[in-house]
Amino acid sequence: MRIGITGASGMLGTALASHLSKSHQIFATSRDKGLEGQNIKWDCFDLTETALLNHWLETTKSDIVIHCAAHVNVDACEDDVDLATRLHVKTTELIANYLGCNNGRLIYISTDSIFDGKKQSTYSESDLVSPLNVYAKTKHIGEQRVLSMEKGLVLRTNIIGWTHGGTSFAEWMLKNLVDNIPLNLFYDVYFSPLHIDKLSSIIERIINNPISGLYHCASSDSISKYDFGMQMAKVFDLPDSNINRVSVEEVDFKAKRPKNMALNIEKISSALKYDFPSVIDAIELMKKQYDKNNKLLN
Repeated sequence: MRIGITGASGMLGTALASHLSKSHQIFATSRDKGLEGQNIKWDCFDLTETALLNHWLETTKSDIVIHCAAHVNVDACEDDVDLATRLHVKTTELIANYLGCNNGRLIYISTDSIFDGKKQSTYSESDLVSPLNVYAKTKHIGEQRVLSMEKGLVLRTNIIGWTHGGTSFAEWMLKNLVDNIPLNLFYDVYFSPLHIDKLSSIIERIINNPISGLYHCASSDSISKYDFGMQMAKVFDLPDSNINRVSVEEVDFKAKRPKNMALNIEKISSALKYDFPSVIDAIELMKKQYDKNNKLLN
């Protein structure tokens, strides 16, 4: 198939391009070029430039677009509502309109921070959303446009993995563990992170056996940010004495953040007939890749 990937130089976009280019023709776009290889064709531009996005859609003629591009700095979205809206809403509307008129499919990568975090158990697709910040609000509006399509799919997720720049949450945590820099990790914020390679495999499964609508796509369990850090130290055999157990309420963030972002994956697990990995599985996969690639954390 002809598959377009936006935000293709990011952590998930890179994993998708690597994984899917083995079987499909990939049309990758981002502001800067990322992974190169056979079956990967790059076109670098600002996605919020409507004319350029239209041209990319019309020339690539993708059967499927996986829309990964996002302004993931949550606090920065509070400062630039216009950019967050253009990227999360306007580009999504344009892509959805084009694909809807051309019998195409759209896979929209959304967020686990769409809820207010007050629920005591995991969030399912039927739970009412209540986004607390500009990032989550604009991502939710983007979701609604995708869900109006016949062949639109929204995947709410949270990802971990290796990047080229070492800027992911897990990499930041590991570097601080290695360098013995104090880590203040929240004991009262819960999430369900999924490794990017597993998510890429799941998306390939979806490409081959299409589903549409709204699905939560995460690990089979959840964990606090503090316990996640402790498990990272354990799996990577690093000291954990520099990890401090703190509350998110002690930090004065510009953007409000939900305490509970744990997602229930029963719906997608049943639809795909797939056993989703646990959080520990994701951490252990990172360690396996670290050992294999001899990655340096400092």
